[in-house]
Amino acid sequence: MSTLIVVRHGQASFGGRNYDVLSPLGERQGVVLGEHWKRVGQQFDAVYTGTLERQKLTAQRTLEGMGLDGTPPPATVDPAYDEYDHKNLIRSYLPIIARENPEFAIDRTELLSDRRRFQRVMERITTLWLEGVPGELPLDETWEQFRTRTEAGIRRIADSGAERSVLFTSGGVIGVAMRKALNVTDDMAIKLNWRVYNASVHMFWLGKRSDALLRFNDISHLELAGDENLITYR
Repeated sequence: MSTLIVVRHGQASFGGRNYDVLSPLGERQGVVLGEHWKRVGQQFDAVYTGTLERQKLTAQRTLEGMGLDGTPPPATVDPAYDEYDHKNLIRSYLPIIARENPEFAIDRTELLSDRRRFQRVMERITTLWLEGVPGELPLDETWEQFRTRTEAGIRRIADSGAERSVLFTSGGVIGVAMRKALNVTDDMAIKLNWRVYNASVHMFWLGKRSDALLRFNDISHLELAGDENLITYR
């Protein structure tokens, strides 16, 4: 049995040429979390992160805020904790959605310029993905494959022997963890994914046969900083 604290990465570069880059605000969110953990005496036996730059830099900034500068303990970097590839899903499913609704007959650049329309498109795209609908282009990963590799990664943490671990990852991975802990549907896991704040904290109890949710979407560290600009979704 062990405790796993999961952190969603800080704000990335939505609408930019490379989404997988933390914005200056995203880096600050990590530092604020680390400084908060330092004040309350938070400690970990193990640190995990996906391979994405926004995940690794959030971990780095948080550990710096704690005064650890990345060590100890050294972070285990594992692609099991990477987010699903939203760009691949958009390329694969946007043509299908555009045939259903001409409003979405747009290119990716235009899509990223409108956050509300982007959200509507992604909700429809992930519905098709969960239903196993073939895309116009080959999918890098099906929903089942994403869910399976994420759950396997979390199980490795549970089996590692560490009593208290922290994982820096993304919203989709958190949604899968919630799905298993709460025994909810795939559709609900995706809906929960949309509600996860940047740099939010989630806590799970990992048992040998089942998991349990102890905390969800905690941003008290950001609220205590007294700057409402720190509270973001993307």
